[in-house]
Amino acid sequence: MEKEALLKIGLTGNEADIYLALLSLGPSLVSNIVNKTKINRTNIYDRLERLIDKGLVSYVIKNNRKYFQAAEPKRIFRYLEEKEERIKQEKDSIRAILPELEAIKPSANDESVEVYEGKEGLKSILEDIIRTREDVLTYGSEGNFSSILQFYFKHYLKRLQKTGIKMKVIFNYDDTKKPFKWKFAEVKYIPKENKTPTETTIYRNKVAIFLLTEEPKVILIKSKTAAEAYKKHFNLMWKVAKKLKP
Repeated sequence: MEKEALLKIGLTGNEADIYLALLSLGPSLVSNIVNKTKINRTNIYDRLERLIDKGLVSYVIKNNRKYFQAAEPKRIFRYLEEKEERIKQEKDSIRAILPELEAIKPSANDESVEVYEGKEGLKSILEDIIRTREDVLTYGSEGNFSSILQFYFKHYLKRLQKTGIKMKVIFNYDDTKKPFKWKFAEVKYIPKENKTPTETTIYRNKVAIFLLTEEPKVILIKSKTAAEAYKKHFNLMWKVAKKLKP
C-alpha cells in the first residue's frame, strides 16, 4: 500500500523500495540497502542519487563510510509542492513560446478531414465561419438551414451580417421559389437540373460540405490546395449562374 502511494507521486519502483527500506533500517550502508531490497548494487547508487535530488534521502559520512537515511515522511509533501511549482514554471515557459512553436509547425500538419454530426455539428462550423471573418463562397444551397436550425439560424444570419463578411451564394432555383435577397451577400441562381445533393461552403483554407438530411452531417476539409480547387470550381459556376429579378 505504501509503495503504491509512492508510485503515484512519481517515484519508480526501485526508488520506492529504497525509500521504504531506509525508513525501516535507519542510517544504512549501501550493502545493507542491497540486502534489504535485493536491487543490483550498480542500480542502487543511481537510484540513491535520484532520491537525494528529490530531497527524500540524505547521507552522512562516519569513519570514511557513507550512511544513507530516508527523509522524514512529511518531507514528501514538500517534494510534491516543489514538483507542482516546477510544473507551473514549465507551463508558463511553454505558454510564452507557444505562438513561436505554432508558427514553425509544418503546413502539412494543418491538412485534415473532420466529420461533424447533428445540429450541434452544423452550428460548430457556422460559428467557425463567423470567427474566421473572411470572405465566404457557398453553392448548392436550397435554404434548408432555416428548417433544420430554425430560430438559431435566423439569429445567426443577423450576427453574420454585423460582421461585414462578404459572401457570394449560388442557390438552386426552380419556378416555385421566389428570389432570395441578402443585404450582405451577392446571390445568383442555377437551374434545379444542376442541383447537388450537398451544400458547399468555402472560407479561408477550409471547405465545409453540408449534408442537410434528417441526420445532418458536415465534412470539413482543412487544406489550402483543396480550398483553391473548390474556389476555381465556384468561380466557373458563378459565371454561368444568373441573377433573378424580384
